[in-house]
Amino acid sequence: MIETPLRPLPEAVQSRVAELSDAGNELAEQGSIAEAQASFEQALALFPKPETSWQGYTELLAAVADMLFSSGNHSESLEWLQRAASAPDADENAWLELRRGQVLLELGDASGASHLGRALSLGGPELFDDEDPKYFALATEQVAPPTGFASWEDARLP
Repeated sequence: MIETPLRPLPEAVQSRVAELSDAGNELAEQGSIAEAQASFEQALALFPKPETSWQGYTELLAAVADMLFSSGNHSESLEWLQRAASAPDADENAWLELRRGQVLLELGDASGASHLGRALSLGGPELFDDEDPKYFALATEQVAPPTGFASWEDARLP
């Protein structure tokens, strides 16, 4: 299968998407989650069809999922992560695997551990640096460290 590269958005659309995304980030930092989500959704609505063929679409979906996860809205975060996972550039995205694993575990679904393991394999131990240590511990139970390393801690980049 030949993979088609994602296209850059037209400059005017990209500029407006960036404005709305920045506004969404500011609102999220202020704790105005519903307003932030509305701003992100306005930005997503600007993507021409099919949306998944444009650069930035998956990242914007992931930003909404991250915001919802951080605010404790795990069910809705999972919905956004599932949308992001259907994008063609999501297959090897370690961050999406990390967040999906976290969300599933927080929702009581033990299959989240396998997503954490895949995130570790794709992104390395540094991916977990700013996360609750329990997620790294679960991930290391899923995947053996790379050849030549006694543990995932030993595999950290210098």
